[in-house]
Amino acid sequence: GDLDAHRSPYHVTTLKHAYLKLRRLVDRGCIFVGHGLAKDFRIINIIVPPSQVIDTVELYHLFGYRKISLRFLASLLLDLNIQQETHDSIEDARTALLLYKKYVELSLQGVFKPILLLIYDIGNQTNWSVNHLHNQREILNNYLMTLTNNPLPN
Repeated sequence: GDLDAHRSPYHVTTLKHAYLKLRRLVDRGCIFVGHGLAKDFRIINIIVPPSQVIDTVELYHLFGYRKISLRFLASLLLDLNIQQETHDSIEDARTALLLYKKYVELSLQGVFKPILLLIYDIGNQTNWSVNHLHNQREILNNYLMTLTNNPLPN
């Protein structure tokens, strides 16, 4: 993927340098936004206080149900087609930030919970495949319109 120094279009640094940079950001109190951050932090063996973590995999999760992939949420909520050929951590990070902004927007409108329930319904109907979301975004948009009078952006 994008972290292979020989194939990446991005500058790739050493693991030690990346760890030290992350440690400095944690110590300064930076907020980390991402999708599945607990696993990422566990892999690199760094502890980040929960108050500094905004994890969209948890924001868009109903207790007792499966966790929703970044790709599925991006396709349905943002109309973005990500992770096509290879993994791109920068694309994933940008997408997670957009999903967080969408979460804040829907929460401020007081409609996040019913929208999340509909996302789970759509996921179950499509077997969680982005290839089967043909008119599902329109269904979500119509439901959002009935709740708020505000459609999802194109």
